[in-house]
Amino acid sequence: MTVVAAVLLGLAALIAATALALSTPRLGLELAPADDGGVVIEHDAAGALKGERLLSIAAGDRIVLPLSDDLIEEPDVIDSFPGRDRFMERQQALAGLLAQEAVQLRLRQADGAERRIAISPCPARIGDLPFGFWFQVGVGFGGLLISAWVWAMRPGDWAARMFALTGLAMLIFTHAAAIYSTRELALDAGLFRVLTGANYVGASLFGVAMINVFLSYPKRLAPPAGFLVAPLIFGIWGAAGMLRLLPDVAISYHLPIVTEMALIVAAILAQAIAVRKDPASRAALLWLGLSVTIGAGAFVAMMAAPQVLGFAPAMPQGYAFGFFLLIHAGVALGLRRYRLFDLKDWAFTILFYAGAAAAFVVLDVVLVMALPLEEGPALGLSLLVVAFAYLPLRDWLWRRMVARRTMEDHELFNAVIEVAFGGTRRERGDRWRELLNRLFEPLEITPTQAPIAAPSATEDGLCLTVPATADSPALVLQYPWRGRGLFGRPHLKLARQLASMMSHVQDSREAYERGVSEERHRIARDLHDDVGARLLSGLHTKDLPATREAVRDALGDIRVIVSGMTGDGLPLSQVIADLRHETARRLEVAGLELDWATPDADDSEVMLDYRTYRALISAHREMISNAIRHAQASRVSVTIAAVAGRLRTVVSDDGVGMSERTSDGPGGSGLRNMVRRVRELGGELTFPDQSRGAGIALSLPLAPA
Repeated sequence: MTVVAAVLLGLAALIAATALALSTPRLGLELAPADDGGVVIEHDAAGALKGERLLSIAAGDRIVLPLSDDLIEEPDVIDSFPGRDRFMERQQALAGLLAQEAVQLRLRQADGAERRIAISPCPARIGDLPFGFWFQVGVGFGGLLISAWVWAMRPGDWAARMFALTGLAMLIFTHAAAIYSTRELALDAGLFRVLTGANYVGASLFGVAMINVFLSYPKRLAPPAGFLVAPLIFGIWGAAGMLRLLPDVAISYHLPIVTEMALIVAAILAQAIAVRKDPASRAALLWLGLSVTIGAGAFVAMMAAPQVLGFAPAMPQGYAFGFFLLIHAGVALGLRRYRLFDLKDWAFTILFYAGAAAAFVVLDVVLVMALPLEEGPALGLSLLVVAFAYLPLRDWLWRRMVARRTMEDHELFNAVIEVAFGGTRRERGDRWRELLNRLFEPLEITPTQAPIAAPSATEDGLCLTVPATADSPALVLQYPWRGRGLFGRPHLKLARQLASMMSHVQDSREAYERGVSEERHRIARDLHDDVGARLLSGLHTKDLPATREAVRDALGDIRVIVSGMTGDGLPLSQVIADLRHETARRLEVAGLELDWATPDADDSEVMLDYRTYRALISAHREMISNAIRHAQASRVSVTIAAVAGRLRTVVSDDGVGMSERTSDGPGGSGLRNMVRRVRELGGELTFPDQSRGAGIALSLPLAPA
């Protein structure tokens, strides 16, 4: 509602100012002061009077000789009260002539010849109002909307209230000045005095409101009652000036403005001392203070200070009002970056899109009206200008002035990978700090022993805590972007995303390292348990064939281990074929017959990983060795098949039973190792009953547990 009320107030002021400006009769001429104090015509509608000198304006028996001082934009430049009175008297006389139905102009042409023409003064049309008029009312309207928006976001805050008052003051002095400073020649003296008074009151109100802004923001330096001191002092000073109780115009009108500016600077310095230990407030004060000092200070330096010292203003007053807009533009740009007045991002987003929508409309209207084309082509051309010039320019300005540099997703992912796969713990910790520093540019990164489960922003966005990760302890990041900003919701979201990615990648790296370690232990265990044991057995065996068999078995184990290091699986059909060939050769040497049943199922497509075929080969070799050494058998039968997701093999013989064997029965060391390996894979080893001899049945899952 506050913003809506401000919009309505601004529109009402705009309509009133425009109506007053249009109601003033005009000659339809563009006049300029001559070097000798006279007036020349710079432009007229027909172009017939350009360059001629305006000697007098007459209606009946009343004649006024126009002077260059009649065209003064701002009567405050007149340094004496009598001089101001004479100026107003002449304005009243000229306005009286312009109020007549017709006036007679006496002109001097370039060749010195004089002539008289009759002109009927008439109210101006809206197209006759100069650019300076629209610029000033636009500055006032924009300042009012921005300040009202800040107040609407924080209605109970004294700083926001005072800032809203500065917007109202801008509306007053800019609209009043827009009417009289862009007049063609003269205004009614009574209206002129009211407008100049409103201009002064608005300017003074702006100064005292801005003083109170810095007495209450970022830190409260005075109680609410203290905010009345400046209005009281400058109200009395202004009243004394208007009543002409002071010596001259400079002390009455210009010195108060300069004094207010000095007090604004003093309040900024007092705030700087008060918030010197608060980086967030210090950053906000620096931005707002610079905006005000540059904006209001430039106006005072260009307009008020020269007149206090007895010099002419350095530039036209109407355009100098643009400096005040710098203040509010600075506030608008600082809202997101420094959270001025503690406004959040969503509030800034509303302002940005509302401003962008308004800019679209204004730009489109200006282009359609300004282009000398029909409405259709003009609209199309305006759309092209908006699409290919305005939008890229706005985006460039946004990125340069507001948005911060961010990392693309793929860059962020690569950075996280580099951190997680650092060579040492120290290297990973250093890389993690470098990444945080690159993303947030904090002034300080300190470790903390406090338990932190997830990233969080603390101290009103001054600090960001991140949990321990990447072999780094939990960290506290302070004063982001070199102390020029605060942590907000998007930064917290980025930190949480970063911590989650880092945790996931780190878990993956640790799983990889565990896999590598387990593989090393497996190889060492296989070499020790199988190859080492077989070679040691062969070394201590006096029987040469038995020694050769042990060496062959050891070589077979080495081939299996080496093939497992490649990580490739083997088809079950290949494993069975190799086992059958090896078993047949061993039994032939031992004088035993082999009965190897051919399975009905096609095993060519069944793949076994290393752990499975390694367990199968080892167990099968052990079962054949047991039959050769201890069964006293003449025949060995073998069946191997893949059934219902499991690999089943049975080795049986026709020798003595398991209970009659002299060594390595079910409790022997060879079978114990076999049982351990099989169980590690989720398999089982059983000894089925049979009428003659012994049998061992092995069952393994095709996919290890």
